[in-house]
Amino acid sequence: MEILIPGLSDVTGALLTILCICLTLTWGIHKWNRRHKERLASKFPGPTALPFVGNVLSLLNKTHYDLLWIVTGYCEEYGSPSKFWLGSKLLVFITKPEDIQIILNSSKTLAKDAVFYKVGQAGIGTGLITAPLEKWKKTRKMLTPSFAPREITRFMPVMSKRATIIVQKMQHHCGSGVEVEFYPYFFTASLDTICEASFGVKVDSQLGRSRDWAEVLFRVLPLFVERFFTPLLYMDYIYEKTSSAKVMKKDCDDFRDFSKNMINERRKHISKNYGNNNDDMNGAGVDCPKYLLDAIHNFQEDSIYTYSETDKIDETVTFILAGSETAAQTNCFVLLMLAIHPEYQEKVFEEQYNIFGNADKPVTLDDLDKMKYLEQVIKETLRLFPAVPIFARYAEEDTKLTQNYVLPAGATAIIYPFFTHYDTELWPEPKKFNPDNFTAEKMANRHKYAYIPFSGGARNCIGKKFSMLAMKTTLSIFIRQFRVSTTTKLEDIKVYMDVVLRCKCGWNMTLEQRINQKS
Repeated sequence: MEILIPGLSDVTGALLTILCICLTLTWGIHKWNRRHKERLASKFPGPTALPFVGNVLSLLNKTHYDLLWIVTGYCEEYGSPSKFWLGSKLLVFITKPEDIQIILNSSKTLAKDAVFYKVGQAGIGTGLITAPLEKWKKTRKMLTPSFAPREITRFMPVMSKRATIIVQKMQHHCGSGVEVEFYPYFFTASLDTICEASFGVKVDSQLGRSRDWAEVLFRVLPLFVERFFTPLLYMDYIYEKTSSAKVMKKDCDDFRDFSKNMINERRKHISKNYGNNNDDMNGAGVDCPKYLLDAIHNFQEDSIYTYSETDKIDETVTFILAGSETAAQTNCFVLLMLAIHPEYQEKVFEEQYNIFGNADKPVTLDDLDKMKYLEQVIKETLRLFPAVPIFARYAEEDTKLTQNYVLPAGATAIIYPFFTHYDTELWPEPKKFNPDNFTAEKMANRHKYAYIPFSGGARNCIGKKFSMLAMKTTLSIFIRQFRVSTTTKLEDIKVYMDVVLRCKCGWNMTLEQRINQKS
């Protein structure tokens, strides 16, 4: 009897047929399961999406240097709201203040997208910025009292001390005519301020007594964005095999060890000076200053979340990074704007002289309240260069927007302040630096959500007042001592994002001592 064995081509054909059937069924089930989302998404303008990959191909061969300009060009072309399919994930870009207000104030969109923020959690854990919604609610409740005005003003002497060290460290650059990179001086000052004011621990990185964490952050933060741009790397078992993962793990582990050491230092201080009853970091009562670490340690309500040692490290890392990075780069941008616009710099100095005269005295809260023009300058700088230029919210339910659009459940709203702050319908001559955009009259006549450098709604930046207090204090002390100048022009500044907004060419300026400032 002759046995017939099918040819290879027959087997291949059968396998391809089965594969096609499986793919068709998978695609059909996929389309059926998200039919509601697709129906609502079809109403948004946006590019045509390919099966399975969506619009991902437009991101190929792009880097973190390109992200802002990809999104900006996209918003210019399609308007707001507009859609973008990242594989099967629906992103909706939102830049209009009316819709931003809805998203940031809706209880349906309080959550952050778990996929995107998972990238951050891999490095900094589940602190306040990256925490799941339920943990965020508990943590926010826990930390809010620590950011009350009466609490944060207690740390103005720390802010003043660290600003004075900046002045001392930069004195030798005066009159050299050589442009100096300002960022390292301001980053170490911000790091020392946040560690001492928020955690009660002196790090003294300004004096070279700790590792150069600015260098670590410049190395690590682009890796977060690199992973964001490569959806394949969202899968841990693939990402962990890359060289980037090894660099990130080592540096993030080092930074977490640094944070853990601060927690231990605080415990030692409490134990030595106030006693340590029941391991209570505030065990001595009212005589012991209260810091964020103390609040985190003592807040142990019955809840699905109990704060472990890892949770405490997560919160410490989060506040160090958020507090030091954003304040440092904003201070540098402010001084760069004043260097480019000497007429505004002199107005700021005139205001300082009217408050302090030639007296070299510490800044008080009453003094800060008088610095109206400096505050306008800071706000205008944050308009042009928002520290966090893009962020996301996840829709747990359908959320109605204006113009009869509906953000579908399961979609991610991408809020883009960097675009909103340059909208010609909201800002006259938006590419110009103009502190008068923030006079009381103009602010009253503008939509509240046309300006969102600190986000908005329930999940706005908890450290907003602390940051403004620290920046005004630092800049006041610096501007009274130095005049800054630069060869850079506003149109020369190129920015990019690696979690925070950065200046591609750095913050380079020359210094001149203000001698005999006024007679």
